[in-house]
Amino acid sequence: MNNRKEKKHNKKSYFLFLFLPCLLLTAYCLLFSCGKKGEPALKSYEKPDPPSGLQAIHRESDIILLWDFPKDKEPEIKGFYLMKSPGGDFERIAFLGNNVRSYVDTSFKIGSEYKYKIISQNVNDVTSNDSNIIDIKPKSPPVPPENISFKIEYDSLLLTWKSAKKEILYNIYKSDKKGLYSLMPLNKDPIRETFFRDSFDIKKPVYYSVRSLVGDDIWSEGASSEEVGISPSEFVPSAPVGIQAVVTEENIYLTWKESPETWVVGYRVYREIDKKEGFLFIGETRTPAFIDNEKPFIKRNYRVAAMGPSKEGPLAEIRDVVFIPYR
Repeated sequence: MNNRKEKKHNKKSYFLFLFLPCLLLTAYCLLFSCGKKGEPALKSYEKPDPPSGLQAIHRESDIILLWDFPKDKEPEIKGFYLMKSPGGDFERIAFLGNNVRSYVDTSFKIGSEYKYKIISQNVNDVTSNDSNIIDIKPKSPPVPPENISFKIEYDSLLLTWKSAKKEILYNIYKSDKKGLYSLMPLNKDPIRETFFRDSFDIKKPVYYSVRSLVGDDIWSEGASSEEVGISPSEFVPSAPVGIQAVVTEENIYLTWKESPETWVVGYRVYREIDKKEGFLFIGETRTPAFIDNEKPFIKRNYRVAAMGPSKEGPLAEIRDVVFIPYR
């Protein structure tokens, strides 16, 4: 009987000896976050980062809300709660996905005051502190500007329009797709002038629209102006000026003044030796100079045209070029 008890006791001792260290190690890891896998589990119960830079734009019948949140921290959160106060306590008005950075609120009245804030919620439903709070009192949007036009200057494009009204400011919107514009204007701050200069790319069309706005810190924008589209393929350069010819026994050097348009891509040269054949194309050059290696013992005329992105400008001419030997 005692032998049986002793054997049973030995089995218990062996079991404790074998498994007790494992149990203790597991308990230690749970208590003290042993290993790398414990850190995310505990961190997920911490408050997530709040959104930042909350701002608002009142545009026609919309209040557009925008905010920032780090892209690399999106996997840590479910999304954002947008909150609004129409004069009392804040109420949650929308839950938005973790990759969303804007919201359009259409439920408001002109002249009423509203406050907004936004918070983030992580995967364990822990919410962040509040973002900055913004206060907006929408005003009646002004009428859009009229008579939008443009002019190509030496190194820029000049937009002009008719003033909508005194005390009105303007935002400029630009796009490479017709009718599709970003939420944010091209200009950093609203402008008071009725003109705007911008650089441009001669390789693709561009579109502009202008909005009038009133307000102080948060602006109320009116409807968009008529869209103006500018296609570099329609640019026609001016005719070259100051063509001169330097004649030798072997060839003719043609030079002229560089075109004032920055978007000129080169020049085309034509030569006429007899009236029957007329002017024939003899070459292109990127610079305002060209060498005709046809020996100049026969009188000839030349024409030169500047080339835009896709169209050739008017021709400039120099006549009666011939080699006259010294005597």
